[in-house]
This record gives sequence, structure tokens and C-alpha cells, in this order.
Amino acid sequence: MISMLVSFLIFCVVAAFVIQPLFLEQIPEIVDTESSSAVLKQRKKILYRQIKELDMDYHLGNIQDEDYRHARDDLKKEVSAILMLLNK
Repeated sequence: MISMLVSFLIFCVVAAFVIQPLFLEQIPEIVDTESSSAVLKQRKKILYRQIKELDMDYHLGNIQDEDYRHARDDLKKEVSAILMLLNK
């Protein structure tokens, strides 16, 4: 009898925990805890990696000259903007 009561109570607690989000009036806001400079540094690393991959694809002959120049210029402009923001 006691084990059935304990099992029922555990079931009720788990059920309440699972269906609780259905009754929330407002969805909790997710707060970005990273600082803006950390995000910019990570984006800069990604852009440098993309430039390196683009260069490799160009040297392998997978990209035409005009597309390569256009893509590389766009990536370099974005890196320049990030570097300016980081140096402020």
C-alpha cells in the first residue's frame, strides 16, 4: 500500500514537471551570456577559416577567378568591420 502511494506521488510530480510548460503564460527569454567581443572574436575566426578554405578551393581549380575575387573581397570586408569594432 505504501509503495503504491509513493509510486503515485512520484508519477504526479513527474507528470506536473512535464506538463508545466503548457500552462506558462509567457515563454522565458533566453539571455545571451557571452560578451559581444567574444562573439566578434569567434566570428573573426570563422571568417579567417572561410578565407583559407576559399583560397584552397581556388588553387585546386574549383572556383572561377571572378567568383573567387568577389567572395574573398566580401569576406575581407566583413573581417575588416569586425576588426574595427574590436579595436574601439
